Amino acid sequence: MSQPPPPGGPWTSPQAAPAYPPQGGQPYPQGGQQYGAPAQPYPGQPYPGQSYGAPAQPYPAQPYPAQPYPPQPYQGQQYPPQQYPGAQGYPGAGGPQCRFCGCVPAAEATFRGHRGMIVVMQFLHVKGPFCRDCGLSTFRDMTAKTLIQGWYGYVSFAVTPITVLIILARRGKVASLPAPQPPPSGEHRNPMDPGAPLLARPTALIGLAIPFALVVLFFILAVSRG
Repeated sequence: MSQPPPPGGPWTSPQAAPAYPPQGGQPYPQGGQQYGAPAQPYPGQPYPGQSYGAPAQPYPAQPYPAQPYPPQPYQGQQYPPQQYPGAQGYPGAGGPQCRFCGCVPAAEATFRGHRGMIVVMQFLHVKGPFCRDCGLSTFRDMTAKTLIQGWYGYVSFAVTPITVLIILARRGKVASLPAPQPPPSGEHRNPMDPGAPLLARPTALIGLAIPFALVVLFFILAVSRG
């Protein structure tokens, strides 16, 4: 049992006074921290592979893979054929252009014709390169004219069928081409209209009938003289 304080003296509690932290903003001790020790900041979330208390490492930025974008031309500048975007898959890129319309793809070819005029004769030719449509149009027109104009003369009667066979052999070079398309430079015209097939043209049919009619005429003349 505690004794009362003497008269006039300060009253003291029998319990021990709590230990208050010293002045100056020092926090209460936690986890064995002593008064007067500097406060440790609470560590943030570490990066992968980094432990608490280790110095923060700058997070390395991930570089984006470089994209090979094709260069853009200036206004009014045209791509050369070898640098046109997607030139590898463009039909006829970097090759010859049609001499009539400028389209691609085109093939080198020369279509020949013949005109017989009893005593003299005339050899015709149209040189390429041709796209598919312009080449077929030239072939059909030249062949039809040769069949209707080439038989008149002793030499021309033998030259005309040879000329027609040569034209037929060169037709495949243009007939096998894909449809004409604008060139990389962009400068072109509309291709020529191939027109009706050769055997659907009246001039070609009449031209094919002429040699047979001449043979029959010579045969009749020979029989009548005999």
